Amino acid sequence: MNWETVDIYSINELNFEDSFSLAKFTSNMSLSNEEGRAKKIIIHILEIWENIDSSTKEIWIDIIESAGFYPYLASNANMDTTSEIRRAFHSSNYLENVVFHKEQKYLSNLIEKKENIVVSAPTSFGKSLLIQEIVASKKFRNILIIQPTLALINETRLKLKHYQEYNIIVNTSQKMEQRNIFILTAERVLEYPNFPIVDYCILDEFYKVSSSRDDERSDILNIALKKVLDNNRTIFYFLGPNIDEISKGFEEQYNAKFIKTDYTLVDTKIERINIDFQSDKPRSMDKERKIRLFEMLSEKKNEQSIVYLSSPDRALKVAKEYLEYLRTNNLLAQEQQLSINEWIQENINSNWSFNKLIQQKIGVHSGTIPKHLTHSIIDYFNKGMLKVLFCTSTIIEGVNTSAKNVFIFDETKGPNKIDYFDFSNIRGRAGRLLEHYTGYVYVFHQIPEKEKIELDIPFFDQEKISDEVLINFEKKEVKSENISRFEELYDYDYDLLKVIKKNAVSVIGQKKIIENIKITLRQEPELVIWNGIPKYEALSYILNICWDNLLKDSETKKPMTRNKLPVVAYNSLMSKSTAESLNKEYTYLKAKNPKWTNQRLLDQAITNYFREQRHWISYKIPKWIGVIDSLQKEVCKQMGLNNVGDYTYVASQLENEGIDSTLSILLDMGIPSSAINKLKSSVDGITDFNELVKKVKLIAHSNQNKLIEYEKNKIYDL
Repeated sequence: MNWETVDIYSINELNFEDSFSLAKFTSNMSLSNEEGRAKKIIIHILEIWENIDSSTKEIWIDIIESAGFYPYLASNANMDTTSEIRRAFHSSNYLENVVFHKEQKYLSNLIEKKENIVVSAPTSFGKSLLIQEIVASKKFRNILIIQPTLALINETRLKLKHYQEYNIIVNTSQKMEQRNIFILTAERVLEYPNFPIVDYCILDEFYKVSSSRDDERSDILNIALKKVLDNNRTIFYFLGPNIDEISKGFEEQYNAKFIKTDYTLVDTKIERINIDFQSDKPRSMDKERKIRLFEMLSEKKNEQSIVYLSSPDRALKVAKEYLEYLRTNNLLAQEQQLSINEWIQENINSNWSFNKLIQQKIGVHSGTIPKHLTHSIIDYFNKGMLKVLFCTSTIIEGVNTSAKNVFIFDETKGPNKIDYFDFSNIRGRAGRLLEHYTGYVYVFHQIPEKEKIELDIPFFDQEKISDEVLINFEKKEVKSENISRFEELYDYDYDLLKVIKKNAVSVIGQKKIIENIKITLRQEPELVIWNGIPKYEALSYILNICWDNLLKDSETKKPMTRNKLPVVAYNSLMSKSTAESLNKEYTYLKAKNPKWTNQRLLDQAITNYFREQRHWISYKIPKWIGVIDSLQKEVCKQMGLNNVGDYTYVASQLENEGIDSTLSILLDMGIPSSAINKLKSSVDGITDFNELVKKVKLIAHSNQNKLIEYEKNKIYDL
């Protein structure tokens, strides 16, 4: 047979003659520098392994081994002694029953030699398995793992919690012990008091250090990395996908190796979905695309699928339309009831579309949904309890999951077109090691043109360095082209400059705020000097000067406005419950949109509330309030005032959903505030984290509490 002309993916079984012939063809390809194509054939053979002529399997095992696919080779009688030895060589040194593939083993050897490595590899490479290898070696006293999101922090914690030799720290309130694993965001690295010298630093999603990816947290990540790597004893492992080059000179400066590999044990088949549109109007075309998407999803109802969409609102909208499509065509599945549904009914509203979708095995994942809910959605999806996941770009960087099929339905991320880097990351969610050998990607728009991704590292190369990063250097470290800017930044009051540096937000903005505070202290000091819960006017003053001076041009603001922000923050402080806040938003929307259906009003009210809570109330506003608090204290001191403000209580209340700061660590670990409020009277006064965990687990296991199953399951995961 002429295998050059055969569509390998169309083969479902092989008799002796064809199997032998294809094995020979594949072996020859491997020898003639066509390894990529040979690997695709090998992966497909593994997928149809049960339908391969048994007498040829020994030949295929040799080919699989030669490709370095050792995780697929179970120790069995078909392997000769030499093969068994090679497979044993590729076993992890520290992880039980784990066999690395060829490239993983190469990296594990470098890690064993304590070499610094920066690794760019596909999503399905298994980079995170090497994190466990580092921890399991028990060679290091203080390990730092920097993650971009709290969701990934909790996911990493759950993977590592059985390493009881280490004290795992995810919150700045936790105390260090002899051996620690710090799993933190970059912000918390800077906030942690008396942060120790790190023996090993692991940075996940290292591309976020770039100033070119429009990530509003890149400055803080650069500052944190500089702080950690200033100690030249720190060994590091940076990992991420789809990077072709890093800043020149970084490898030499840090005695590191940059390793770029496309090696993967999962194949990806990309198909462009072409539609014969009946209309050239955008809305009609979008509707026709959706019908095609829904048809394909229902055809693949027994397989798991991820659908990428441009925004949280659109993800929920299209998911609801898919549910309606299933209902209209009598394709609804038998309704399921999971513990999450009970939680939603008790704390949100059972009529919320998100709830109805889950009952039909459909999930929605976006950055606006509360952290514990998004974690549950991914958990359910990974366990097969959800078949379809409608998601946004959070699927790229916020979670570890994959599916048999990925539908890239939208071509934008927010208002901007996705580039080849983002496309590659989304595509990488197709296929799952040892489960889906081949992942299928269906693209509904033009595929972005391939481009070379060169990663800048501002704290090292100083080429696109911001003021906020530059101000954290010593003069002797600054490159000549940045000296004049550095000197201009430093031409300022020394004590105020120390505060500005620590805050790690706009230097120019903070200097403007300082002048504003000085004027306000003379004219209306009550707007600055307060503690506890402020009056509305004081909170409004603080948030307005932050909005005017600390927002970056690239930051997402809509649908929030300058005037609405203090109203939302004050209502959050004064509100007694989530239900009260949702009712207020529902009433507001109904008055503004009298023609909307009750379902649309309910869904939009919940979406607005969660968006405000997740981005503004629990993240942006507390950070801003902390900045102003630190600045006003120094200004008041310099002006010789007897009183100063103290905003720590209000910042903590907003950041932690009204939960006492001593219990806020439970929020970080995925426990919903509803459960913490039920527990707080029983754990009052417990400040030691380990004691706290023991106590709440004891309460959860007892029947003498009001915790529902969902809340108990979250506590059992601690």
